[in-house]
Order: sequence, then C-alpha cells, then structure tokens
Amino acid sequence: MLRLIPLLGGLLALVLFPRLSRRFQPAWIAVFAAGLFAVLPTLIEYSSDFKPYSTDVLFAIVLTLAAFGLREPGAGAGRFAWAALLGAVTVWFSQPAVFVLAGLGAALAVLALTDRPRTLSGGLVVTLVVWAAAAAASVTAAMHRVPPEMDAYLKRFWNPMLPKWPLLVFVAVGAAALWIRDRQAALIILGPVAATLAAAAARLYPFAGRAVAFLAPAGILAMAEIAGWIVEGLARLRVPRRVGALVPAAALAVVLLHDPPVYRDEDARPVLAKVARQWQPGDAMYVLYAGARAARYYGPLVGLRSDGVTLGECHRGDPRAYLRDLDRFRGKPRLWVFRTHLIGPLAEEELFDGYLARLGTRKERIDAEGADATLWDLSSTSLPADAAETHTLPTIGASTVSRVGCGHGPIGVAPWD
Repeated sequence: MLRLIPLLGGLLALVLFPRLSRRFQPAWIAVFAAGLFAVLPTLIEYSSDFKPYSTDVLFAIVLTLAAFGLREPGAGAGRFAWAALLGAVTVWFSQPAVFVLAGLGAALAVLALTDRPRTLSGGLVVTLVVWAAAAAASVTAAMHRVPPEMDAYLKRFWNPMLPKWPLLVFVAVGAAALWIRDRQAALIILGPVAATLAAAAARLYPFAGRAVAFLAPAGILAMAEIAGWIVEGLARLRVPRRVGALVPAAALAVVLLHDPPVYRDEDARPVLAKVARQWQPGDAMYVLYAGARAARYYGPLVGLRSDGVTLGECHRGDPRAYLRDLDRFRGKPRLWVFRTHLIGPLAEEELFDGYLARLGTRKERIDAEGADATLWDLSSTSLPADAAETHTLPTIGASTVSRVGCGHGPIGVAPWD
C-alpha cells in the first residue's frame, strides 16, 4: 500500500512524458524518447520505492507542460490561473518543484521579454508572483521543520556542489542538441536544469544521484535529440534512416537487457517472513539500526511478534558499541540478527560477522536483495568479557564516518505489538 503513490506517480509520468516530447520533437524522436523513459531502470525502480522521486518526476513534467501551455497563442486567464494553482500546490508535495518553478519562471519571463512585440502579460506576472510566493513559503517551512543536527548531517551526506566534468559535458551537449532543435522549447526544458546548477554552484543543493531525478525528463529529451543527430549523420553517409534508427533502438535494448526488471532494493519483507516461520519459543532478534523501521512495519504484517526483538541504536561513530550490544545476547542458543541498509564504506557486514563468528556459530542465513537475517548459537563462548573492547575493528576513515553518520533521526525503542 505504501508504494501505491510512487507507482501511480511513475505510471502517470509515463503517460504524460510523450506529450512533452511531442511539443517540439518529430514523431520518431518522440517515440525513442518515450521508449527510453519507459525502460530506464532508475525510473522503474523509483516507481516501486516508498520515496518521492517518481512523483518529483511527475510534477516536473506537469509543470513543464503547463509552462508550454502558457506560450500557446490565445492562452487565456483560465490557463494562467491553472498554472498558478499547480505551482502553488506542487511545492508542498515535491521539494525539487521549487527549482522547476524557478527555472520555468525565468524561462517564461525571458521569452516574454524577447518576444516581438514584448508580451509580459498581467496573467504571466500574477502566475510568476504566485510561484515565487509558494516556493518561498515551502522553502521557509521546510527549513523550520528540519532540526539543526539533521541539516548539518544532510549537508555532510550530500555535500552540495557542481557535478564532475563528465556530467557537465553531457549537460552542455544535451543543451546544445535541444537548442538547435527549438530555442524556445529548449529554454523552457533547460530552465529547471539551470536553476538546479545554480543552487549546486551556491552549495545549496546537490547536482547528483537521486537528488536530481526530477531532471530525468530533460536528460531523456536531450538523449533523444543526440540519437537524432546520429541517425541524421548516418543518413548523410547514405545509410537509410530506417536502418540508422536501429542504432538508438539497439541502445534501448541494451539498457533493458543490461539491467532488466524486477528491481528489488532492501527487500526486508521476505526475510522477516521466513524468520517468522522459523521462530521458536525463546528466540531473540537484534535489529541493526538502519533496519528498525522496516522491522517495525513489516514485522506485524508477516506475523513476527515483538517479544524478544531488540531494535538497535545507531553507533556509526562508535562501532564498539555495536559489539557491546551483541554481548548482551551471550548464552542465547538462538539469536537472529536482522540487517538492511548496510553501509559498505563503514564495513558493517565485516564488523558484525567477524565478531559474531568469535562469539558463536552461525546456523542459518536468509538472504534477499539488500537485506539478510542470520541465526547464531551463542550458548557457549570462550571469549573474555572485555572482548568487545579488544576486538580488531575494520579501518574506516573519519571523513566517511562523518558523512554517513546517524542522520535518520530517532527510531524509538519500542518494537511493535
């Protein structure tokens, strides 16, 4: 049920994206763009995760279509009112919508002031004022909701800055391709990209990873244009366009075959379900900090009772504290250790498995994508009482600990039931 909203967001985005492409691209390029949008693994995966990225993409498409609508001849007051309402509402459901509105607003203003004759209409002015006010209000509200320690963590984790040069080169080439196709359309499509780059340059927002997923439509439109360049280039070499079109078609096939669905990420439910089926009286379970929310949500759904379950706290700055937590289970013949969202640079898997192997014997391991549960017999151990203080820890850089520290906020100590 939790994934219904991102799923609907992804499906609606898939329906609306071709309309955006057809605003300025030829039919065959629009078909390629829609195909790429449909098979891009990242967009498919975000449509199945309980995260806002697929709806961010949807709102970016909806707002961009609204901006195109304002440029149509005869756009009346109703259309401007609808665009103003969309902007005022979407910023409360999608944080990146602020950058989308900033970029679209700037693009619309530039286009209006460079039209012959200049047509900075009252409807456009009111729309831009509403967008600016809504964006400012949402940013202010968001800044007041985030505690200072969380804000500091997010800045360390994301390290807002401009992307590395390969991505900047792609942005430049893609922008050139769209500009050559249609300068006015390119200005609208690229406005949010420019606004996000400006925020990254000011170290206010990261231009990287899932934080810029809402710019995927612009990137896909640019890739479709580049594919068009390739086909036209081959046509000049007397390769029939239908044959040349097989090149981008093959690229679509490669994308899909390289990483085909179904995509699973931190698949906690089947792991916890199997633990529930094998649970015996007297069993105990320790849940690594990052998996606590998954355990609290899925535990009751799969019939796993909270009796004997301990939700661990975050000790990413003090790994020996994890070992002290495990020491509390010495003498237990059946201890389940449930983990998900393990951080590779922190060597958490190595830390836990290494120490548990010294404490006892592993009896079973249940694996899924990004989640696991191991059953340990700790009924007898020859380790001294202070083993947690002398155990050799994996080498971890201080900057890594600082960047991926405990930033998810308190989980709470009560499991469920």
